[in-house]
Amino acid sequence: MRKLKLLLACMTFFIALGVNAQVKPEKKAKKIANEMTEVLSLDKQESKAIYKIQLERFKEGEAIKKEYANQPEVKKQKLNKLGSKVYNQLKDYLGMDSLKKWKSHKKNN
Repeated sequence: MRKLKLLLACMTFFIALGVNAQVKPEKKAKKIANEMTEVLSLDKQESKAIYKIQLERFKEGEAIKKEYANQPEVKKQKLNKLGSKVYNQLKDYLGMDSLKKWKSHKKNN
């Protein structure tokens, strides 16, 4: 009985740890939007638009990963397509110069 309680306590601990380790799409999107806002000196409206683009990216990415978990090639193809979509959205919204500045920042950090 004592061993069972210890086992249950350990399992609960590791499950809780795993749940907390997962970062929500909102937090990821906010982190990137904040960093882009700082690096590119974006205003509030631009920052909000970047947040929305990134949030959509992370939500779609999670959906793709779940839906195609057993099909790695299809998953990879879908994620690449999503990456291209996000890149084009950012390019259209920010312009190529800002996107180059962002890429340079990411490369150096």
